Amino acid sequence: MNAYNHQTSPLNTPTAETAKILVIRFMAIGDVVLSSVLCNSLKKTFPKAQVDYLVHEVSAGLFENHPYIDNVISLSKEERKNPFKYWRKIRQITSAEYDLVVDAQSTNKSEFIAMLARKRAICIGRAKKGRGFFYTNKVDAKAGGGNKITERLRLLEPLVAIGFDVKRDTDFVLNTAMTLKNEMRVSMEAAGVDFKRPVFLMSVTAKEKNKRWELSKMQAWAQYAIDAYNAQLVLFSGSDEEQNEVETFYSALGEHPDIYPRINSDSLSKLTALMSHCDLFFGNEGGPRHLAQACGLPSAVVLSPRAKKPEWLASQSALHQGVEWDDVSELTKSEQAQVNESLKVDSDQYWSLYQNIRPEHAIEVLDSVAKAAGIPIRSV
Repeated sequence: MNAYNHQTSPLNTPTAETAKILVIRFMAIGDVVLSSVLCNSLKKTFPKAQVDYLVHEVSAGLFENHPYIDNVISLSKEERKNPFKYWRKIRQITSAEYDLVVDAQSTNKSEFIAMLARKRAICIGRAKKGRGFFYTNKVDAKAGGGNKITERLRLLEPLVAIGFDVKRDTDFVLNTAMTLKNEMRVSMEAAGVDFKRPVFLMSVTAKEKNKRWELSKMQAWAQYAIDAYNAQLVLFSGSDEEQNEVETFYSALGEHPDIYPRINSDSLSKLTALMSHCDLFFGNEGGPRHLAQACGLPSAVVLSPRAKKPEWLASQSALHQGVEWDDVSELTKSEQAQVNESLKVDSDQYWSLYQNIRPEHAIEVLDSVAKAAGIPIRSV
C-alpha cells in the first residue's frame, strides 16, 4: 500500500547495511516493549546500520545497553506538552538525516517526524483514515489478524516489497545494568527477603482501573501462593494511587510477614532490576507483565475482559499463561465472539464477565506456570 514511491531511496543502494534507521513508539509501557521487536528485526536485517528508538522519557531507561538499539532518544513531558519545544526537538531529531523511519505510533504528533524526514527517507506508518499523508508507505497492520507482535512486524512489509530479506525477530528483550541489579538485591535483603525461598513478584493493581481484578480475589490468590509454594510476595506500584491500593491489599492480608509492599521500584529500570531477582510474576495483565517476559521471568495473569490471550500472550509458551473470561464461560465460541465484538469497557456486562473469573481459575494458571518453571509446590 504505497502512498509514495522513492525509487532512489538510500536504502535501495548497495550501502543499505550502513543505513540510519529511526523507530518511533510512545505511550504505554507494554506497547513500547512490544514494539522494540522492530529494532531487533531491523538490526538483524541491516547489521551495520544505526538503529535509534524514540520513546517517552519514562521508558528510555529500559533500552539502555540494548543489544539491537544504538541510541535511545527520549521526549520529556515538557517537550511533549509544549508545541514549540516539541517542534524544536523533532527538528533536532530529523537533522540526523535518517534513511528509514518506522512510525509504530502513527499519530498526528509522530507523523510530523515523517514530514520532516521524507525528503530523503522511506517513512513507514500505519494506514489510518484521513491520516498518513507524509508516509511513503502505509500499512494496515491489523490486516490478516495475528497477535500484537505480528501487527508490529507487519510494518516491515514495504521493505520486503522493495527486495530486502527482512529478518523478523519476535522476541523482545531488555538488558538491565548489573550495578542496578546488585543495588536492588541489597535493598531486597535489607527488607528481609530470603533468597533461599521462592520470590514471586505480584501485580495487585494496574494503571487503568478497568484492568484491575477484584482485590478480594487477588488476596485469595496471594494467600495460596504463600501457602502452596512457601513464596515471598513482592508488591510494586507505579503511582501514589496504586501504592494506596497496594497498602490496602497488604492490610487486608494482616500485613503478612511474607509480603513486601514497599521495596523501592519507582522507575522502570528499578522494576526490571527487581524482576531479575524474582522467580515468577503473577497478577493483572499489563505493561509490567511484558517487562517480566522481556526479563525472562515466567508469568501467570488474569486478563481484563477486552484483552485476549492470542493478542497479548503471543509467545504461546508454558512459561507465560493467563486466564480470560472466555476460558470460564459456558457460552459457545460463536456466542463469545458476539459478546467480545459488542463489549464496552466499564459496562455492567464488562464487570460481570470480569467477576466470573474466580480465584480457583487463577490458581490453576499459577500452578501450571510454576510447574513449567520448575518451582515445586509445597502443599495445597
